Amino acid sequence: MRQFLSLLMTLKATLRPVVLGLSLVLLAESGCVMQPNISLSVTTADGEHLDVPLNTAAAPATDGTVTVKVFQFSPWDVPGKPRELAFSFIAEFEAGAQLKAVVIDDVTDSPIERIYDDPSAKLTKNNVWGAVSKPFAPQDEHVNWILTVENSIRIFRFTFTLADGSVHKILKPLFVPSNVKDFMRTQLGLKQP
Repeated sequence: MRQFLSLLMTLKATLRPVVLGLSLVLLAESGCVMQPNISLSVTTADGEHLDVPLNTAAAPATDGTVTVKVFQFSPWDVPGKPRELAFSFIAEFEAGAQLKAVVIDDVTDSPIERIYDDPSAKLTKNNVWGAVSKPFAPQDEHVNWILTVENSIRIFRFTFTLADGSVHKILKPLFVPSNVKDFMRTQLGLKQP
């Protein structure tokens, strides 16, 4: 019995550093898991609810058939006018899909604002669709939120109608920090740099 206890004590002394080292490695690897995710729960003008992540990249907006890959806004040069704001979009579809129409609405507030409408949209090669909206003056009700100083969360609904009659609605949140809005106002010529 004495030999068994001695062997057990020797193993315990040998395994203790191994267990400690393994615990430290696991703790270090799980560090990113322990960081809190901060999100804001929002309701669209037509009553849909979604959580918008504020400290992590948003997951791709998809329903399995279509994925909104790119959605952004930028200053747009308009001949003979001050710069305006335009939206650009890229969506990817599953193989075999045939796009018929696209509608994009800002559903953040009432009234819901139509940003883009193409009743005869077509896919390009690799099942991709892309477009740019018409440019909007900064004071236009479609984009006048760019003039406010505080952070903004805008929710856009993409409605894709396919040739088979199916309709795919995808909500895409856009978190616009105040510093981005400030930079954009400078780019639009509304503020001196």
